[in-house]
Amino acid sequence: MGFSNLRFYQFRNIANTTLRLDSRNVCFVGRNGQGKTNALEAIYLLCYGSSFRTRQDALLVHHGSSEMALVGTAEVDERTLELDLRIQNNRKQISVDGNPVQDRKEMVHNIPCIVFCHDDIEFVSGAPDRRRWFFNQTMSMAEPQYIDYLRSYNRILKSRNQTLKDGRLDLLDVYDSQLAETGLIIQQKRRQIVQQFNLSFQQLFREISELPYEMTIDYRCSWDDDSTGTWILHELRRRRDMDLRLGTTTSGPHRDKLVFVANGMDFTTVASTGQLRLLGLILRVAQARYLADMVGLRPILLLDDVLLELDPQRRKSFMRFLPAYLQAFYTFLPDEEFSQYISGDTLEYRVQHGQFELFQGR
Repeated sequence: MGFSNLRFYQFRNIANTTLRLDSRNVCFVGRNGQGKTNALEAIYLLCYGSSFRTRQDALLVHHGSSEMALVGTAEVDERTLELDLRIQNNRKQISVDGNPVQDRKEMVHNIPCIVFCHDDIEFVSGAPDRRRWFFNQTMSMAEPQYIDYLRSYNRILKSRNQTLKDGRLDLLDVYDSQLAETGLIIQQKRRQIVQQFNLSFQQLFREISELPYEMTIDYRCSWDDDSTGTWILHELRRRRDMDLRLGTTTSGPHRDKLVFVANGMDFTTVASTGQLRLLGLILRVAQARYLADMVGLRPILLLDDVLLELDPQRRKSFMRFLPAYLQAFYTFLPDEEFSQYISGDTLEYRVQHGQFELFQGR
């Protein structure tokens, strides 16, 4: 079933209202800047407690107000969840079924949610940290404990970098040992997920792109593939003079690279912008499939104007290879003929100036 309703109060530019969402497919149709993407963002916020667009909670509050609220009801795996997210005087509060959420990690398996948006191209053509972020997110969705490993590693890394800047050589051995232990776990987890991810990703790329070559994701560790804790400690000590000179840690999972390889070369160096955008969308499809396989729950899909970026044939291929989903939300421009791509029960809302009107014409 997914979400059955969603109530907005002082959220972004959306008027205070309650939307009926009791359909497998929900389409928001309107010009740019009217509130379509804001509606998808609200759903994502209730699923995970954070936005896919900003880290600044203040931007979620309607201009001129000091508070906002989102309240939704969702049915997942024969459970009914009451979700509530509020911001008041820059303080965010989240509850599920009336119980306060102390750590957003608790929400990961409530309602799996995958967003497809224009910025997904950054996972392909952006800086290496964007690809690491994508796989960190994927792993965290499937295995919430991975979030603890990342948090621990980042705390240790921050402390080690500050120690390097301060020239505190007496503390480096301690941080090296902690970094090696936690970093090795992250490296092993990443290697595992990339191997599993490639199984479906390679097939999806072949079927959706229709390009005449194979594509694979190559995980290039900062530390050797067969690293042990002893080897990593040796590597950190070997690099210590350089790290002290630069004031930062120059090796570890925070320096890992993930490369899209086709015909033995980095695909991003030869691909067109259209091919890069398509690859970003295929990554999201593979992520949704991986999540469904690992967690055993069908995800909610949020598709923000992504069909615009594909030609008609690839639109059909893309929609055909979407994983089995609980519910899907789409945004479209008014002149798009989207009904041919979406089957089954569909609700269509016309969106203008933050107002949502249920369209009865189809």
